Amino acid sequence: MSGIINIDVYHSTRLHEVRPRNGITQDMITATFENYNSLLDKTFQDLGGSCWLRIGDGRIFLFPTPEDAVQASIRLLDNLARFNEEQNQLNLPIFVRIGVHEIDKKEEKVIKDVPHKKRSEYGHTALDIAGKLQKNCPLGKIALSTGIYHRLRQLWHGLFRPSLTTLDGLRGRNFFVSINRNIMPQEEKLFFGLPQKQMVLIPPVPYPIWEEIVPDQNVNLTKLADFFNGKVLVVLGETGKHPESPVASAATSDAVGIMEVMAVIKSNPEVRVGIAEWEDTADLVSDRNILLVGSSIVNIYAYALNDLLFPVHFAKAEGQVFDLIIATSKEGTEYFGPHGIPPRDSAIVITSRSPFNREKALLWVAGITGMGTQAATRLVWDLVRDPVILSQKIEARLDNPIACVVAPYIPEGLWEISDYYKRWRILDYKILWAVDKDGNSICPCKN
Repeated sequence: MSGIINIDVYHSTRLHEVRPRNGITQDMITATFENYNSLLDKTFQDLGGSCWLRIGDGRIFLFPTPEDAVQASIRLLDNLARFNEEQNQLNLPIFVRIGVHEIDKKEEKVIKDVPHKKRSEYGHTALDIAGKLQKNCPLGKIALSTGIYHRLRQLWHGLFRPSLTTLDGLRGRNFFVSINRNIMPQEEKLFFGLPQKQMVLIPPVPYPIWEEIVPDQNVNLTKLADFFNGKVLVVLGETGKHPESPVASAATSDAVGIMEVMAVIKSNPEVRVGIAEWEDTADLVSDRNILLVGSSIVNIYAYALNDLLFPVHFAKAEGQVFDLIIATSKEGTEYFGPHGIPPRDSAIVITSRSPFNREKALLWVAGITGMGTQAATRLVWDLVRDPVILSQKIEARLDNPIACVVAPYIPEGLWEISDYYKRWRILDYKILWAVDKDGNSICPCKN
């Protein structure tokens, strides 16, 4: 048997765009991709690979054996980490997706005999499967067909695991993906403070700067019904605590509030739920809207994306997250929580383009405490049912609102907020601050 690799650069169209605001010129783009293509060719040719087809930044390579194809794929991912540090002149990392399949030697000869001009239109089952593996491969990883996985030496089996997703056209409809992934230098600042075994559980972040994920008019807090009508991945916080990690276990109430939100939306069979530390949660992020639940103190995804979500996030320094919310707008910066504007149980709700896929959206709901998260979740519950509730609550209008700071609301009377701790659910909230996509803010709590 021979090996086939189908490889492509993730969202290469965006990487090829000139972005003068960020200092990215056409010369920088051209040099970066020339160096990438040289690296790709050399890495694969060193292990006997020959390029059968090139379309744009996508390639199909043939290898003497399936093992050669797998080894070349692993080596390329290692080389890409060094490339992104030393030769990538863009402000975004280059990530690839690699599909690896096998083909009978006789069939390989048939494929090789196809004239170059006709290869882009040529159909073959092995080529089709390799293409499906690449397109459904988790970002920055390798996807193997079941046949190749079972042909590998036992020593290699520990490098791969079954994928959470399935594919039409594959026997058994499942495949295997690589377990580990390389942390690119453009991501390191986001992940700083996490132990290595938690870093590699977070999916690659191809858009690690706020300017790349600023929402457009189709992504804001008044359009959450649309958010939930699409394919959605809910990422809940940690269920355990690692001694060396800054991330602690999450409140059970975080999940309770989200369950009530999901009960409000129309029936959606495309909703999936994962825990931040589950390895296969990362398989789903690239083609879904992401609902991130829990603060940077309890969720490793939230920890990694915290500083990226510029308008509102938690205070974070030297790898530690603090119980302080930082809210930034054209009007300046406000601080909420026990060390800022009260109350202690403040929370945030923010939406943006997804850092994993700009064509999808991210919604982050997180409180300093579990009661804060309940309040934020209640706001989301209201917005799904009635988008104008935000304007009513703040008694003002914000065009394209993208973020809020909220707190639990307890009617005056017999009970105090402290009486609710671990006893009752939070059913109402008050909005302390809100901002739109252009940085205009309203702060009712200071009026």
